[in-house]
Amino acid sequence: MAVFEDILEKAKEITYTAGKKTGEIYEVSKLKWQVMQVNNEVKAIYEKLGSSVYGMVKADYENPDLVASIVKEIDILLEKLNIINEKIAKLQKINLCNQCGSKNPVDYAYCFKCGTKLQNDFPGDGEQEFAYETSADEETSE
Repeated sequence: MAVFEDILEKAKEITYTAGKKTGEIYEVSKLKWQVMQVNNEVKAIYEKLGSSVYGMVKADYENPDLVASIVKEIDILLEKLNIINEKIAKLQKINLCNQCGSKNPVDYAYCFKCGTKLQNDFPGDGEQEFAYETSADEETSE
């Protein structure tokens, strides 16, 4: 009977782990969707900025307040994008470099791309996983 109980306990453990991983994958997928939406918003505002500047040049007119407000919109969205990407990195247990934005395995002390000392935001939980993915900047340049 002990063997059956061991098998049952192991099955429960596997089910729990699978459920936890599924939840993490779902959260990452939601966040990636948000990244895509924010990137689209940023592109639209870049177009708005370009169109505004073009119109001002054609009309020989300057409106620095308009340009500054559009730039501020972009900055706000880029900060939102950084926050979302940091959340994704934490869920995937990836350490982002504050200097260059590269994604590093959690056990690295220094960025493999630029050599900057990394802040390890992950307490020793025994799980060290690394899933390399392109950053938002790399995705938008494709």
